[in-house]
Amino acid sequence: MKIYMQKIGLIRDDINPKNTNLNLDVDWFVEYTNTDQDNINFTIVLKSCGNFNLNFKVEGVIKLDLFEEFIQDECSQVIFYHACNVLMDMISVTRESIHVLSKKKYSNLNSENATSNTPYN
Repeated sequence: MKIYMQKIGLIRDDINPKNTNLNLDVDWFVEYTNTDQDNINFTIVLKSCGNFNLNFKVEGVIKLDLFEEFIQDECSQVIFYHACNVLMDMISVTRESIHVLSKKKYSNLNSENATSNTPYN
């Protein structure tokens, strides 16, 4: 069996909680379509419960090997586990960060100074 995550979406609040420790309780469900075929489509949705508001959705496909049986409960647990790992990575990637740009270092970034030494032929 192979599980492919094809589409990932994350909606979260604009403001990050100030607590550095994130206790994330989620409510989740998995929906399956085409369960009588070798390629089973799935959608998993995770919604947070608590002070950190977010909605996370993954769409994908499960490809069964020849004569392999689809066991929904086991597949749901595997999909949930991997979706949680991706969710934690997405939270980390989208966290708030502050960058200070030096005016001196970036003052020449305009269209007049955007030239190349490489000739075009």
